[in-house]
Amino acid sequence: MSNSKKLTDKQARFVEEYLIDTNATQAAIRAGYSAKTAKPKGNELKKHPAIAAAIEAGLASLSERCQVTQDDVIRGLLTEAEWMGEGSSHSARVQAWSQLGKHLGMFKDKVEHTGKDGEDLSLNIKVSYE
Repeated sequence: MSNSKKLTDKQARFVEEYLIDTNATQAAIRAGYSAKTAKPKGNELKKHPAIAAAIEAGLASLSERCQVTQDDVIRGLLTEAEWMGEGSSHSARVQAWSQLGKHLGMFKDKVEHTGKDGEDLSLNIKVSYE
């Protein structure tokens, strides 16, 4: 990875682990970050410019080695989504449509907000009875 010089050993390990399953939380844990703060830390790490570039380069390399393009994946999902012949599966069709929708940005993922260093936000609510 050309960006590995800009990364700490732990960050480089996060990139390697992230490329295994693209799960930022699990990658953070496997890279040695605290399980307690792994979810916000993983999301934070993915947004770091050098880490994001290393992930992008790693995914491109993986795609090249597998000789699979996004178009190939989309065509395969579309074929599965529309297949109604022998051996077809309703659940496979639903899953394929779901994956296509996610790829096209049709569904918005839940966004969690955290405080400094991934800690919970502290709410300070005062109720005044006058």
